[in-house]
Amino acid sequence: MWRTLMLAVVTCSLFAQSAAAQDSAEVYKNVYNGWKWWHVYCYRCHGMNAVGGTLAPNLSDPNEKLTLKDFLSRVRNGSADGAMQPWDKLLDNKQITQLYYYVMARADKVLPPGRPDEIGPKGGPWIPPKGWPKFK
Repeated sequence: MWRTLMLAVVTCSLFAQSAAAQDSAEVYKNVYNGWKWWHVYCYRCHGMNAVGGTLAPNLSDPNEKLTLKDFLSRVRNGSADGAMQPWDKLLDNKQITQLYYYVMARADKVLPPGRPDEIGPKGGPWIPPKGWPKFK
């Protein structure tokens, strides 16, 4: 009985660690893919690291964060004043959500400037901090 209980505890612990690693890998994938989309569509106006430019605002300002719902709407439909074009013909919801992960990582100050695959430990991939993102 005791041995079965210990085996169950160890199994649950390993499963929880595996799920956490999976979540971290999924978060990294979303941020990295968002970074890639950023450099295809967004950086020309919003800057290389989401810090803004002469044409568009700084999206890494933690005081100016949008919810995912508002971000999806703004990117899909463009801004109400027409300063930002709609991107619904080029980006689907998954891609826009990945962009959101990238922008939130920059706004939450958990992702330093640069390529996510080169800014982690020893110049390797970035590692999302435990508990991030809080917006899921």
